[in-house]
Amino acid sequence: MGHQLDDAQLAAIGAVRARARADRDAALDRLTTRSPADAAVLADELLARSRLTLNFHPDRRDRHGRSVADGLLDDGCYRPQFETGISNGGRFAVPGGRRTLWERRMFDGAYDGVDAVRPVYGALDVTGDAFGGSPRFGSSYVVLHEHCKQRATFTVGDSHLDPRDAGVADEMLSVLAGVLAAPPPGRSAEDLIDRNTAPTGTHAPSRELDWYVEAQVHGRVSLMDDVEEVVADPSFLGTAVGASLEHVARRHDVRLRWHGGSAVRPDTIPADFRGPTVVELARRIAGESGLVDAAAIGRSLAGRPYTPPSLEGDDELGPLQQHKKLWHCVLRFGSDAGR
Repeated sequence: MGHQLDDAQLAAIGAVRARARADRDAALDRLTTRSPADAAVLADELLARSRLTLNFHPDRRDRHGRSVADGLLDDGCYRPQFETGISNGGRFAVPGGRRTLWERRMFDGAYDGVDAVRPVYGALDVTGDAFGGSPRFGSSYVVLHEHCKQRATFTVGDSHLDPRDAGVADEMLSVLAGVLAAPPPGRSAEDLIDRNTAPTGTHAPSRELDWYVEAQVHGRVSLMDDVEEVVADPSFLGTAVGASLEHVARRHDVRLRWHGGSAVRPDTIPADFRGPTVVELARRIAGESGLVDAAAIGRSLAGRPYTPPSLEGDDELGPLQQHKKLWHCVLRFGSDAGR
C-alpha cells in the first residue's frame, strides 16, 4: 500500500533524484572496478537488502505532554519534529531554524511556504544492526514496509552536514559509491554487498554513533499501513511506556519485539567522550544495580517542563543535551542488558 504524496513532497523527492542523476557519471568513476551494469545491479541490491528504520526514544514527552509511545498509540502515525517539538538530535524545527535551512538546501525549497507534512528522519539500515539503522537517535525503532522506500530520499551521512552522496530508490549509484568508499567501522565494502551475508536484523549491535545512511521519509507514516514492526528496548518492559507500546501493537496491528538492550556502569564512561558533566549525571541516575539504561535516562528527564525548539537549539549544558549525550555513552560503552 502506498501513500499519496502532495506536490511539495513529490518536488522534494524530485530534487534529490535530479541531484543523484547529475552525479551518476561521477559515481561510476568512483566505482572503477565495476561495469555500469554491475554497479546498477549492486545499487538495487543494496536497497533491497536493507531495512528502512526510524529510531526513537519511546518515553520522551512531546509538546502536548505525551510520551512518544502514547503519541503513537493515540495518533496512529509517526510525526516529524515540526509537529512533536522534540528530537533526539538538535531541536531546530522552527521557521528560520537550522533544520528549515538545511531542508531548503537539500530539497531545493520544496517545503518553503507550503502547508505540507515534513519528512521524518531515520536510516537505511545496510548493516542489519540489532539496534536499528541510526541508534544514536533512540533506544527503540520502527521498521517500515518495503513500499516506503519509494517515497524516501537518502544521504550517506547526516543531512545537516550537506553530505556529497544522495539518492532515491531509482537512483542509488551515488549512495552505493559513498557506502563502498567509506564502509562502517568493522565492516568491509565487500561484506556489505556479499549476497551470502546474513539477512538484515540479525547482526550484533555495532554501537556505532556516527556512521549511517540517513533516510528522509516523505509523507505521513501510518502505523497501520507503513510499519512492519516496533523493536523496543527491554528496559521499558513492565513500565507504563512498555504497556503503551504493547497497546500500539495491538491497536494498529504491528508486531512488537524487544532487542537485547544496553546498560552501562558510570565508571566505564571516559570523561573526555561527552564531558565530565555527563559522567556525573550517569552517577546520579544509576539505579540500585549501578547501571544506566534507556529507561533510567527517561526517568531522570521526567517531570521537567517542556520548552519549545528554537533557532539555535538547546543549551549544550542543559538537561536535554546532557541526557542525549548520556544515551550516546550507554550506546557506545554499554553491554547487553541481559534481560
